[in-house]
Amino acid sequence: LLALLVWTAGAVAQMAAPAAAPVAASAGADIIKIRKMTPVKEKTPVFRTAVASQTSAKQPDWWRVVVEFETAPDWIDELEFTYYAYIEDQSNRGAPVMYRGTVTYVNVAKGRHLSDMFLHPNTIARMGLVKQIAVVVKAKGAVVATESTAQRPNWWDGFPPVDGVLMNRAQTPFAAVDFDMYEAIKSSAVGR
Repeated sequence: LLALLVWTAGAVAQMAAPAAAPVAASAGADIIKIRKMTPVKEKTPVFRTAVASQTSAKQPDWWRVVVEFETAPDWIDELEFTYYAYIEDQSNRGAPVMYRGTVTYVNVAKGRHLSDMFLHPNTIARMGLVKQIAVVVKAKGAVVATESTAQRPNWWDGFPPVDGVLMNRAQTPFAAVDFDMYEAIKSSAVGR
């Protein structure tokens, strides 16, 4: 499994710590509570079809972070989850890289839910292991919950984010796996 490692150099050393307890903005505590954030490795799912000409490929490991959360209102129009994954790029002498990915869920009913975000196997093979992770949850533009593997608040703000590498479930082969266990993802608006 991908381990969250303790860092030893400079400002990065201040970030390392065991997983911190969930922190929610005072207004957010009435809306959402993050119960758990877990990084895991997952093999690419295999789907069987009736098409005979499929080729067989290896099943590499994806990096995935899963957030378990609970909502209190009967309905929430939208919840925006912004994930941060910090890596020390092994292909570039340990240069810091902060990946950022956002997923917005719509029509979220009261109860327990799951959210997740992924890194492609090639990203992990090239860059190395994820060292720190965080998630910031917003409702109507206001932060309602955060969770991080570091003690230092907002440590992710100290790095320029790289967008477009972290992927939500709909952008991966996991989109159809346990489909009903996840909330509906807001589609990107396409202008005409």
